[in-house]
Amino acid sequence: MEDKSTEGDRKQQLLDAAETLIRERRTLNLSLGELADRVGVSRSLLYVYFDGVPKIIDALFLMHLERLGSRVLPALDASDASYRERAGAAYSSYLDYLIESGPILQLILRERHQDSPLGPDSQRRFRLLLRQVAALTRQALRLAPREAFVLLELTSGIPEALARLVRAGEIDRATAHATCDRLVLAAVDGFAVGPTS
Repeated sequence: MEDKSTEGDRKQQLLDAAETLIRERRTLNLSLGELADRVGVSRSLLYVYFDGVPKIIDALFLMHLERLGSRVLPALDASDASYRERAGAAYSSYLDYLIESGPILQLILRERHQDSPLGPDSQRRFRLLLRQVAALTRQALRLAPREAFVLLELTSGIPEALARLVRAGEIDRATAHATCDRLVLAAVDGFAVGPTS
């Protein structure tokens, strides 16, 4: 039996290989056989760590959701700054996350609800993160809950598109950040009922 550090390394190696395959193909359609081949282990060894492809995808999602939350929430929750500044910092953090990590969360989330590989805990944590961000937005801009979600849905596409361009080498990171900041802040100003605090 492998020791704990080797076990953790192997599990992370499997997650990294799955993430690479998902990004290369832009789909969640993986097989345990190709994943085992990619890592250089037997297919049966995968079952020691994960009970099938949906569990692998769920683990990837949780890992990335934690990374994203640890970057975005502190930026958005900084009480000493105006909401405009906090929103700019949060979207900048989201852009950095996407440039570094790629579109793994979007690829997982775009699966149709009935085909979602996410377990109940992953779904709960995602909804919690989204509600936290929406609540901060709603309070600062004096929006109805639905309006806050609409603003988040519309503006999240900005860093997502810019990160794709940076990763493809079409624009540099500084240009992406300047563009993201300008567009997000214009959207925030457009949605604000009164002065942003």
